[in-house]
Amino acid sequence: MRFPAILCILLLIWPTIGRADPAKEFIEELPTGQINWSKGLLIAKGLGAPIGNTSQAASNSNQLTQLAHHKAVSNLMETLKGLRLDASHNVAQVLASNEPFQAKLTQMTAGAQIIHETRLADGSVEVTVQMPLLGGFLQMMLPDEIRQVEPIKPVNAKGSVTQPSWDSPLSEATPKREGIYSGLVVDARGIGAKPAMVSLIVDEGGKEVYGSAFISREYAVQYGVCEYVRAMPDPGLNPRVAPKPLAARGLRILPERSCDIVISNTDAAKLRDASANLGFLKQCRVVIIID
Repeated sequence: MRFPAILCILLLIWPTIGRADPAKEFIEELPTGQINWSKGLLIAKGLGAPIGNTSQAASNSNQLTQLAHHKAVSNLMETLKGLRLDASHNVAQVLASNEPFQAKLTQMTAGAQIIHETRLADGSVEVTVQMPLLGGFLQMMLPDEIRQVEPIKPVNAKGSVTQPSWDSPLSEATPKREGIYSGLVVDARGIGAKPAMVSLIVDEGGKEVYGSAFISREYAVQYGVCEYVRAMPDPGLNPRVAPKPLAARGLRILPERSCDIVISNTDAAKLRDASANLGFLKQCRVVIIID
């Protein structure tokens, strides 16, 4: 008789297994939309409101949908302009000095995916659009100093090359060695840190621990320079940094650079002690916890 009860419990919790918890995602709300820094997504809404009575609205439904979509795309572009690229620049500043980018980003936002459409009681239509920040957008926006680096190819115990993926550790053997880590988790809560597409982590003397010089462009374009979250109860289970991440505490942000984080010399030394740790840094296996 106990089996049916266990089965019922499994059915209840199964939908949550392996899925990200929305409460732990870091979503930045802007006046015209939101940036999901955990998933690398830009989201905006637009409203098409009818002029006249409800029956007229019903007959003009397609026009209202088009209007709502147009406004959603416009809001998406405005949200994109507020996106921080690094501690000193946002997209709006880049557009002001680079006209070709304006045309490319306009094309990208126009092609944003419609993820939700709602018809309201008054006849209005609300459209929600979504655009990925990874891939083509990031390829265009990453600084030139982040270059293509030959991917690190871990060698297993038998001497054969294994290809890493986000669904498995960098190497089954390497993280078991003392001083060798599979990723970096920086807890930067409570210090005023803000997310950016390209952040910088330094030691107490200002020497770079993680930044453009450590990153392979291939991985940055696919997965982002780092992942931002609000909480991470068990870092060892996060596929980006598992199975043995180094946990470091963010001590403070750099003056007037809220996206750049200082960690202790002790934590920085742990990363530098083994050249093997450069492998996961090149692959952008870094998670930053912020509030």
